[in-house]
Amino acid sequence: MNLTPVFASALAADIPQEVFGQIFVVSLLAAALVAAIAFSLRGLWLIFEKAGVEGWKAIIPVYHHVILTRIAGLSAWWTLPLLLVIPLLKASNGGAKKFCLLLLAVWWVWLCQRLAKRFGKGIGFGLGLACPGTSFFFRTALAFDKSTYNTNP
Repeated sequence: MNLTPVFASALAADIPQEVFGQIFVVSLLAAALVAAIAFSLRGLWLIFEKAGVEGWKAIIPVYHHVILTRIAGLSAWWTLPLLLVIPLLKASNGGAKKFCLLLLAVWWVWLCQRLAKRFGKGIGFGLGLACPGTSFFFRTALAFDKSTYNTNP
């Protein structure tokens, strides 16, 4: 007596045996990515709570940039350049795209420097927050260390 559901046996019959390993690796990478995103959001949540802001605001995509600018000691209007430059990245001119990316990078480094300064960290820590490859680690360190938020650094 075969207890395998009909749809499962039909799907498994069409897949070659060597593909199962690839499916496992892709599934493992997807699970690792979801775990990393969840851990990163938890770190951002804790940073917001350290600064006296409700943590749930960290999971709203554009709104959390507005709150980050406020935590960094800037007006929320400083998020406007970010929102105005992003549509220009669709420009067909390659020079305009490079210029917009440069503006975004300068803006992000400046914001991360101000954010690090508010938590009593130095220039190197701010650069670590700004770099895409290391920001995950520096954000986690900022979330779980004993630093406190200072409104007047």
